[in-house]
Amino acid sequence: MIKEHNFIRRWPLVKEYILDGLEQIHRSENIFNDKFTQQLETHLKKVSGRRYALTCMSGSHAISISLLANNIGWGDKVIIPNYSCPATLSSVHVIGCVPVFCEVNKYGSMDVDRLKLLADSGAKAVLATGLYGDVHDHAGVEKFCRLNKMVYINDAAQSQFALYNEHNSLSLGDLVCMSFADNKAVPIAGTYGAILTDDELLHDKIRILRKNGKPSRREAYETAGFNSEPEEEKAVQVLASFEHFEAWQQKKCSIADYYDQRFKGKVQTRPRPTYSKWNAHKYAIMVPDKFKAYKDMLHLGVETSQHYVDNFANLPWTPQVEGDFSITDTFIQQSLTIPNNAFMTDDEVDKVAEIVLKHYQS
Repeated sequence: MIKEHNFIRRWPLVKEYILDGLEQIHRSENIFNDKFTQQLETHLKKVSGRRYALTCMSGSHAISISLLANNIGWGDKVIIPNYSCPATLSSVHVIGCVPVFCEVNKYGSMDVDRLKLLADSGAKAVLATGLYGDVHDHAGVEKFCRLNKMVYINDAAQSQFALYNEHNSLSLGDLVCMSFADNKAVPIAGTYGAILTDDELLHDKIRILRKNGKPSRREAYETAGFNSEPEEEKAVQVLASFEHFEAWQQKKCSIADYYDQRFKGKVQTRPRPTYSKWNAHKYAIMVPDKFKAYKDMLHLGVETSQHYVDNFANLPWTPQVEGDFSITDTFIQQSLTIPNNAFMTDDEVDKVAEIVLKHYQS
């Protein structure tokens, strides 16, 4: 089976670093927020150019904490893309915020023209998600937020290290939310998150919120918060992957370039905006029925992913919205992610391309 992600092949590359880190953690008996956390947060500041970086237990926590740090919570409206990963919606909804749905464009990111129609929505923030590894239309989102006095949160879980007109995606927005997991640009076993900002006050609030509202024993218990104190073990995993990040990115991009060459004019793929330099996170082909294609590809020995399957505006537990969400429905029906992980062999890459060309050529 050709895997979409390949932890088995990644493990030997990071094993020594991680096991050595675990040895140090257990000997020190400091399992939370110690030297590896500090190393990782320092590294994130370096690679992003942001003044502050704080890690937490997940990208979902990063979103919720970012909103609460801006005093956005129960009953407050937050604009989100109507089509995204489940965490985009859940992280807003779980803290009592009311999602306001914005249709996506042909790239799978928030449509700025549709965003402009939400100026009178009463929202306090915009959560812009860079799906598939492309940056959303940053300039349009930033202008909208400034004009309407809304907080701009950049959900860069998938678009981290992509470039918006040559600017690092992690440098964009009032706050940036990151995610680390087996299917992310910086992979680990499990999940982890980070929040980046240049605002000292937000830094202080995030630090409090990520540890139950009481960041240390002697500090005042200021508010309710999350059980999201950074774990040393997860920090070690992220640092281990960063050791190989550039090489892995180059491999993923080379696979994507090969697919582009093979598929050009023959297979419909997700279009990419000219303002974004893609990070090769998800290589999506557009097929008539991705649910059938998923099963067919699996039968042929290729694991794919059906990203994503929900129209947020049509869920029974979300605010019902009238309007045209036809692009959302197109992505739900057609967008299938094929393997382009850094651990594929050339033969595996060629086999995937051949299968796609044989069965999904336009």
